[in-house]
Amino acid sequence: MTTILHGTVGGWAAIRHIKYDGTANVYGIPYHQLSPLVPAGEWFEMTDWCVSTFGPSGTETKPGVWSVGERWYANNAKFLFKDKQDLEWFLLKWQ
Repeated sequence: MTTILHGTVGGWAAIRHIKYDGTANVYGIPYHQLSPLVPAGEWFEMTDWCVSTFGPSGTETKPGVWSVGERWYANNAKFLFKDKQDLEWFLLKWQ
């Protein structure tokens, strides 16, 4: 698990944990998965960032939901990325 200081404001620091969980199969396709332990508001920021960076996944009203062959997913408190490069880009942004 990676722990870093993030969002330091006025002497306070929020600690963010992002755990790499290895790979998981989604509809038979391997995906790299991460478990960010963050507040709900930050989760939605991450999801919005994924939509603007990697394109939509799922539907407009439910970004990140499961469908066959998506580039990325958000489900069960995890982000899943088809390409390792996308996973690394996410980590660079949010770690």
